[in-house]
Amino acid sequence: MNEPHARMRCDTLTASVVILLLATILQRSIGLGRGVLFCRWLTPETLGEWEMAYSFLLLFAPLAVLGIPGSYGRYLEHYRQRGQLGTFLRRTTLWTFVCSALAIGVLVGFAPQFANLVFGSREHATTIYFIAGCLAAVILHHTLTSLLTALRLFRVVTVMNFAQSFLFAALTLSLLYSFPHVMSIVGGYGLACLAASLGALIYIWPGCHTSSQASEDVPHAEFWGRLLRFAFFVWVTNLLSHLFAVVDRTMILHWSGMSPEVALEQVGHYHSSRIIPLLLVSFADLLSGLIMPHLSHDWELGLRQMVAKKINLAVKLTGLGMQVVGICILMFGPFMFGTVLEGRYSAGLSVMPWTLAGCVISGVYVIAQCYLWCAEHPRLAAVPLAVGLGVNVLLNLVLVPIWGLYGAVLATALSTILCLSTLHLLNGRFGMKVDSGTWLISFLPISLGFGIMISIGCLIFVLGLSLVTSRVFDSEERQELQQLIEVGKNKLKSLVPKLVPINLSS
Repeated sequence: MNEPHARMRCDTLTASVVILLLATILQRSIGLGRGVLFCRWLTPETLGEWEMAYSFLLLFAPLAVLGIPGSYGRYLEHYRQRGQLGTFLRRTTLWTFVCSALAIGVLVGFAPQFANLVFGSREHATTIYFIAGCLAAVILHHTLTSLLTALRLFRVVTVMNFAQSFLFAALTLSLLYSFPHVMSIVGGYGLACLAASLGALIYIWPGCHTSSQASEDVPHAEFWGRLLRFAFFVWVTNLLSHLFAVVDRTMILHWSGMSPEVALEQVGHYHSSRIIPLLLVSFADLLSGLIMPHLSHDWELGLRQMVAKKINLAVKLTGLGMQVVGICILMFGPFMFGTVLEGRYSAGLSVMPWTLAGCVISGVYVIAQCYLWCAEHPRLAAVPLAVGLGVNVLLNLVLVPIWGLYGAVLATALSTILCLSTLHLLNGRFGMKVDSGTWLISFLPISLGFGIMISIGCLIFVLGLSLVTSRVFDSEERQELQQLIEVGKNKLKSLVPKLVPINLSS
C-alpha cells in the first residue's frame, strides 16, 4: 500500500482530543459572543425567525442527501482498508450532488408552503429563497466535516469549523449593521460555510486525490446494497433527531394559540435560553464524531467488548463533566440575562434550567448511541428517537396551550430522558453492559431542572458514592482513570523544568 500523503495522515486519538478541546474553547467562544450580540441587537421576533430558519437548515440539509455522508464514519475505514476508497468517494460524492440539486429545486418551487411551515406565514417566501441558496453551502460543509472526521483529519476539521464560525460572526454582524433582517444572518451563514469548505477542500485535495486510487473496483449491487441499507436508517435517524429538536418550537408557533408574531417572540426567548446549553451538545457532537472512527477501527478488528467498555466510560465521564459545567451555567445565568442581555429575555432565564437539563441529557445520548452505529444496527438507533418524538408531541399538545414556552421546554426535557433510557435498554440488548453507574449518571442531569442547590447535592452524592463503592466506576474503569491521572501528572511534572525561574533575590 502506498504511503499516505502528508496532508492525509490520520491524527491519533490523544491528539484529536487535544485539538477538540482547543477547538471547542476558541470556536464556541466566538459562537457565544455572536449569540450574545444577536440577542442584544435583534428584536425577540427577528431572533425567533433566525432560530426557525437555522433549525430548518439543520433538519433539511442531512435529509436532502438521504443519509449518505452520515455513513462515512462507519464505512470509510471499511473501504479504505480494502483499497476501495476512491470508488467509495466518487460514488458517494455524485449521489450527494444529485440529491442536493433536487432538494434545492423543491425548496424553491414550494417556497410559500415552506414559509408557512417554518415561519407561520407565507409572507416570508423571500427568506425561503435565501435559505435555498444557503442550503447548498451547508450541505457541502456538513459533507466535508463528515468526510474529514472519518479520515481522522481532525486538525483540518478544527481549522475549517473555526474559520466558518469566525466568518459567520464577521460577515453577519457586518450585514446586520446595514440591514437588520433575518436574511442577513442566513446569507452570512451560507457564505461562511462556503468559504470555509472551499478552503478545506483546496488544502486536502492533493492528498485525497493521491491516496484515493482504488486497487480494485466493487460491484454497484454489492456497494449500494450495503451502503444504502445503512444510509437509509441514518436518514431516518437524522429525520427523527432533527424533528425531535425542532418540534417544541414548531408547536409554539402552530399550537399555542398565539399570533405568528407573538409566537416568534417566544421562540426568540427560547433561543436565548439555549445559547450556552447548546455548547454542551455541540461538544458532545464533536466528541462523538471524533471517537467514532477509532471505535469503528477497533470494531473491525473484532475488539467488540473493548468498544463497549470505551463507550460506557465515555458516557460516565461525559455525564459527570457536563453536570459540573451545567451547575456553573446555572450560577452564571442571572448575570448573563440581567447584565449581558440587558434584562430583555426574562422568559429565557425562567426556562433555562430545564433547557440545560435537556441539552445535557442530549449530549450523553449522542455518546451512548455510538454503540449501535458500530454494531451496524442503525434501524434500532431510530427507535429511541421515534419513542421520544411521539411522547414529545403528546406532551406538547397538552402542555403548550397551558404553560406556553415553559410547557414546551419541559416536554422536551422529559421526552429526552425517555429517549436515553430506551437507548440504554437497546444497547444492553445487543451486547453492551450498561451498569448501575451508567444509569445513575445518565439520570443525574434531571437535577439541573430543579435549580442549583439540588444539582450540587446530587453531584456530591454521586461523587461520594463513586469513592466508597464500585457502583459508579468498576475496578477496570478505576484503574484506567488512575492511569490517565498518572499520565497527566507526569506530563505536568515534565513541564516544570521548562519554566523559566524568577530570581527574587536579584
